[in-house]
Amino acid sequence: MTEFISEIIGTALWLVSGIYILFIGRKAVWATLGVLGLATAAILLAVFVAGVETGKELIDTQEWGLVGIAVGVGVLGIIVGRFKPDLAALVIGFAAGAYVAVWLYDIAEYFIADVANLPESMVSWVVLVAIIIGGLLGLSLVRRSRDEALIFITMLLGVMLVQSAITLTHTSSWSAIVFISLALAGVLVQYAQYLREMKALSEHTEPEMSAYSVAYFQDLQLDE
Repeated sequence: MTEFISEIIGTALWLVSGIYILFIGRKAVWATLGVLGLATAAILLAVFVAGVETGKELIDTQEWGLVGIAVGVGVLGIIVGRFKPDLAALVIGFAAGAYVAVWLYDIAEYFIADVANLPESMVSWVVLVAIIIGGLLGLSLVRRSRDEALIFITMLLGVMLVQSAITLTHTSSWSAIVFISLALAGVLVQYAQYLREMKALSEHTEPEMSAYSVAYFQDLQLDE
C-alpha cells in the first residue's frame, strides 16, 4: 500500500510539473528553475547515488533522504528565480543542457560499456563531460536568444517530465503522436503568449515615442 501511494505521489508530481512548465514555463522562470532544479537533482541522485534510472524512481523506492535533497535544490531554484530572473534564465539554460545530457545516460552507457567494452567507471566521466558541454550549450543558447530559447527548453523539459510520469511504450506510434502533440501545443501556446506580450509592449511604447518626436520638432521650430 505504501509503495502504491509513493508511486501515485511521484506520478502526480512529475505530471503536474511537466504540464505547467510545458505551457507557462517561459513566463514563470521561477517555477521553471524550481522544477528544473528538482528534476536535475533528482535524476543525478537517482543515477549516481541510488542506482536507478529516473528521478521518479526515488519516490517509488522511498529514498526520502535523496528526495529531500532534490526538493531543497528545487526550493533554492524558486528563490533565485524570484529575486534574480535574469540569472535564473541563464541557470535554466545551463541546467537544461545538463539535464538533457543526463537523460542520454543510458545511450552513453550502452555505447561505451557494451560496444566499446570499456569499464563502467568510464561512463561516469563521459556523462560528466556531457553535462558540462550540454550545460554550456544551453547557457549560450539562452544568452543569444532568451525568450525563444526558454520556449524551446521548457517545451523539452515539460515533455520529458510528462514522459517520465506516464507509462507508454517508447517505440509505439501512439507514444510518438502523444509526445509530439504535447511538444507542438506547448510551443504554440507559449509563442502566442510571447507575441501578445511583444504587441502590447510595442503599443505601449509607440505613443511615447510619437509624443517625444512632436516635442522635438516643436523645439526646433521655437529655436528658429
